[in-house]
Amino acid sequence: MPRTTRRTFLHTAALAGAGTILHGCTVPTATKTHDVVVLGAGMAGLTAVRELRRAGLDVVVLEARDRVGGRMHSLFEPSPHGLELGAQMIHGSRAPTWNLVREFGIETRPFVESFEGARVWRPQDGFQKPDFARTAAVRARVDGAFEKYRGQDVTLAVFFDQLKLSKEEQDAVGGLAHSWSAEPDEMSLRAAIEDEAAWEAYMDENFQVVAGYTTLAQKMANSIGESLQLSSLVREVAWGRGEVTVSYEREGRTEKLQARRAVVTLPIGVLQTGQPVFTPALPAWKRRSIESLRMGRVVVAHLLFDDWFWRPNEAEGLTWSIDGGRVSFWDPHPPGTGMPALQSWITGRAAQEVSDLGPEAGMQRVLSWIEAAFPNSGVRRRLEWSSLRDWVRDPYSLGSYSFNLPGSRGQREVLATPIEEALYFAGEATAAPPHYQTVHGAHTSGLRAAREILAALGKETAPVAFS
Repeated sequence: MPRTTRRTFLHTAALAGAGTILHGCTVPTATKTHDVVVLGAGMAGLTAVRELRRAGLDVVVLEARDRVGGRMHSLFEPSPHGLELGAQMIHGSRAPTWNLVREFGIETRPFVESFEGARVWRPQDGFQKPDFARTAAVRARVDGAFEKYRGQDVTLAVFFDQLKLSKEEQDAVGGLAHSWSAEPDEMSLRAAIEDEAAWEAYMDENFQVVAGYTTLAQKMANSIGESLQLSSLVREVAWGRGEVTVSYEREGRTEKLQARRAVVTLPIGVLQTGQPVFTPALPAWKRRSIESLRMGRVVVAHLLFDDWFWRPNEAEGLTWSIDGGRVSFWDPHPPGTGMPALQSWITGRAAQEVSDLGPEAGMQRVLSWIEAAFPNSGVRRRLEWSSLRDWVRDPYSLGSYSFNLPGSRGQREVLATPIEEALYFAGEATAAPPHYQTVHGAHTSGLRAAREILAALGKETAPVAFS
């Protein structure tokens, strides 16, 4: 039986985080100085606000979206239980977010991966059971090579070529890249080695939030009340030691606020656009850390049909992947329950392809993949509803979650480093291995940033640690 990690058949990595789109302009004068302004109301931002408010600070959080949660996004129609468009699940029984789950009384359930119902689909031979024994043998070979590797940091693709892996063997271990929503010719070998070992030591099982992951963010937002400002597009961050001025647009007006500190939780996809406009510009060492990472590519599709035509029988689930594992399909409901729905998780170059097509043509591409696997099922005629969530083009994240380029070792720690007791940084990209790319990593980064501020202000803090 294969291991239940994020390197599995379904590629169940979480999209964690926040988003605020930013541009530069001049603005009127602010009248009030807050203790802290937080940019972004995803998991990192909401966590930081709650921790700072708990210490008695005056905090305001600005979020460009008209909702909280960032890359946590649940859709509550047509499913009453919430369809996950972004972050999928709680990774691990020791995830720090369990404290929040218990605090708010949120219902969860174990995510059961149906290895018995897992299939690979190829045009030439249709559905085939994965050869788990062969995959395990290739993984063992790769893991052994990981342990012995002492060379330069190259891409995974170069490393696979050095091992002389065939295309089929590379597909068998493609999850090492695809679960990062990256391609083997993009991501750092060193990061993969470090992350894989740490993830294997940490991870046991996954859990779903029954009512939808967004409910957690909503309950957190409810607990901070008037500190939250939605639909607030930040345009400029002027900063100096111990002082920050943020200019933003809200309800058609340009506004401005002042604070002693700022917590920046913006995804690196946004920061890499050169926005917000930081005045003065971020130091070179900080800009290098931002450029050392990339945002992965994910598109999430949900489709509701009039029947479970893909199930061998009413109670047995079927999950399948195509294109070397870049595209996966599964039933988002436990077998024998819920609605006749399919979810598709699309990563890397396949996600880019769907994104480039646009929403309508992109959904037609997804339908064509299902139609090819079930040619006599009347797929298009039976479709009753669909949703396509394109994180590649989302203006407030510009990608799914971060991965490392070759030569980027240690840069996440640099990205997390504060600047002159003015700018503090949080978000999944600043989390330690293997917790970046996850909601719980974003949560812990928000705790860290808040406690850095409290320490700078001379307030007693506790260290942040995974339990």
